[in-house]
Amino acid sequence: MNAPTPKLVSWNLTRRCNLACGHCYLDAVQRKSEAPGELTSAEALDAVSQIATAAPGAMLVLTGGEPLLRKDLLSLVQEASGKGLIPVVGTNGVLLDEERARHLKAVGAAGVGISLDSAAPEFHDRLRGKAGAWAAAFEAMRTARAAGLAVQMQTTLFAENRDELAALANIAQEIDALALNFFFLVCTGRGVTQTDMPQAMYEETLSAIVALQRQRPRPMIRARCAPYVRRLLALRAGESRDGYEGWSGACLAGRSYLRITPQGRVTPCPYIPEVVGDLRAGLLTEIWQASAILRRLRSELPGGKCGDCDFRYSCGGCRARAAAASGNLLGEDPKCSYVKPSDARPEIAPRQDREDSGIAWEPAAQAILNRIPSFVREWVRVRLEKNARTAGLAVVTSEFLRANYPARLAGLRPAGTTRATAILER
Repeated sequence: MNAPTPKLVSWNLTRRCNLACGHCYLDAVQRKSEAPGELTSAEALDAVSQIATAAPGAMLVLTGGEPLLRKDLLSLVQEASGKGLIPVVGTNGVLLDEERARHLKAVGAAGVGISLDSAAPEFHDRLRGKAGAWAAAFEAMRTARAAGLAVQMQTTLFAENRDELAALANIAQEIDALALNFFFLVCTGRGVTQTDMPQAMYEETLSAIVALQRQRPRPMIRARCAPYVRRLLALRAGESRDGYEGWSGACLAGRSYLRITPQGRVTPCPYIPEVVGDLRAGLLTEIWQASAILRRLRSELPGGKCGDCDFRYSCGGCRARAAAASGNLLGEDPKCSYVKPSDARPEIAPRQDREDSGIAWEPAAQAILNRIPSFVREWVRVRLEKNARTAGLAVVTSEFLRANYPARLAGLRPAGTTRATAILER
């Protein structure tokens, strides 16, 4: 059986960086010249083509190190956009000035992801190893928005900053961010030296994030590398609600997500260093389909209490955290404190086929839907069909799509046609 199509690809373009962040999973290095062994411009352009073939319409996160240090970044963004991918640049923001932001927008970047790890400068600057890093990141977010780029604000959570959730959400709202992503630390790379949150604090912090989500519909607030959030939301496998798709909470590694290293090697996610293929030796489509490790992640249940849990499909634990703790990619997630009720049965596998909603799609509307980024396309489809049913309609037309497109996703434009772009700008 063919593997599902990847919805999200993270590509570490380089290990070069202008900062020395204490929690960097890549163990990026400060240097003036290109790091040895990294993909050349020609190889990188070929890699873009391979990604577009293997993961059509996917969000492509171009990160590092610091991707703005690669001289060919604009050409890679332009190539990705031209092939129907949704390129987003993940940066620390220090080097993102008005000119760079305008150029990124001009060549087709959908947005930027910028790290801000505290509501105040001191902790962020200490973590990033540079005085003034916080101020530069904050200004970069404002600069990106002024250039018309969508902004995803990224925060890594530690015991020291987990009480700043609301203050960070205030900043994200102030700069008009599309999303605020709270990343739960996975202790890999230099992250092994950092103070992770204790087990009980994971649960408390996730509960606070869920409460914040309900209080603030914008920006989108998400917990990353914490699949247990679906349990807190009581979302079973395959269920969608409150902006969460059926696949969105459970660990995506190797299922709808992959990572490419600066040298062109493929891993299931940025926090799982195990190499499953090499773009210099094979095609990404073949790697994605044939890798034994990726196939195991898609088909096998995890071990321990994760495999026996009544949320084993909708959550299943973080595979990177399990591997980091025990060396077993399909082991038990050590950070989950949940104890299955004595009368609860293990969760059954979700249906893979989608039930017919009874709502048809006008060809023009379907064409626009197909150009919406794949990682939110199904959620948009379900929402629009629900709205059409409520309105007593049997067909979703392009006009109905225009009038009912979710406002929270206005920063993500369907790629490919001027008409589709115009729909989201109304």
